[in-house]
Amino acid sequence: MRPASQRPTPGLPVEERVPCTGSPGAEPAFIVDTDAAALLGANPAGWKAWGLDSATAAPPLALDGAMPALRRLREIAEPRPPDAAQHETLTFWTARGLLRLTCRVEATKVQGVAAALRVQALEAAPAIGAKAPTARRNLRGPDLDVALDAWLAHELRTPLSAVIAYAEILKNEHFGPLANPRYCGYARDIYNSARHALGVVDSLLRGDRTRSALPSLAFADLDPAGVVESCLTVARPLAERAGLELSVELAPRLPRIVADELSLRQMLLNLLANAIKFARAGDRVTVAVAYDVDGPLTISVADTGPGMTDAPKADSPGLGLGLPLTRALAAANGAVLTIESAPGRGTRVTISFAKDRVVPV
Repeated sequence: MRPASQRPTPGLPVEERVPCTGSPGAEPAFIVDTDAAALLGANPAGWKAWGLDSATAAPPLALDGAMPALRRLREIAEPRPPDAAQHETLTFWTARGLLRLTCRVEATKVQGVAAALRVQALEAAPAIGAKAPTARRNLRGPDLDVALDAWLAHELRTPLSAVIAYAEILKNEHFGPLANPRYCGYARDIYNSARHALGVVDSLLRGDRTRSALPSLAFADLDPAGVVESCLTVARPLAERAGLELSVELAPRLPRIVADELSLRQMLLNLLANAIKFARAGDRVTVAVAYDVDGPLTISVADTGPGMTDAPKADSPGLGLGLPLTRALAAANGAVLTIESAPGRGTRVTISFAKDRVVPV
């Protein structure tokens, strides 16, 4: 949540914010002003889900306008709030990290607010960041899966740290110059790839591994061209081995974007891996970054491969884990993923960052 920057929202008496029914452990509920992008109030479980204390929370609280949940709530509220409640699965950016909940959404009347929606979670909020059990004894089903995930993540962290240390020694030539300058480049690529892999492992250790929550994201102003170039260094050896041509097209004077670097890299690596996997020897894979001053910044991965028969969705069966995961990460970063494909004409997957996620040059 950002400091309040939108128009002021009228303060509400506690009893008018959200009816606090049920026990303190009830499902989260809160009221959102979609026009002002503000959180007007919540029940105790709602404040807890946002990572706040109900005793000290002082609404209205400004929300990030690019939050996936807020974008969807705006769509629901326009041109007017719904007469009947509807069920939605929404992704919120909270002080505790990302929170994905299945909710009941309905219009509510709040004095001075044109489009207020009451959001009632249909499930208890997961404990984001909770420590996973480490003992295998007496665990069954999902608990055992979580324990094994944590154990595997810890086991991976040690060798990855060693790879990073050795690669750093090589790329910095601590014990003297390497015979061929290309070795320095390879050492740098190994170092960057291992750092990325370690970041993924660390996110598994920090984050909750339930289906309703995602690891916390660290938003920052990023250079999209720099992130693309770092991903291409990882993909180039794979493309060469597959007999593919890998190229990049960057628009001039690209602005920076607000995103999580680790998940942006993961998205691009997933798309590049998919393109390389399905393309044929001699095909071309192109990564393009484009920007419209009055529109979005887009990052696309296109190939001249066989393409697909229908206009697929990112969560269509048969597309593997990469595209559904990339779609979820794009939404978590306030972006939209689209796919264009036709038989014999290849496939283009585009991640679009709206204007409010772009930092002007």
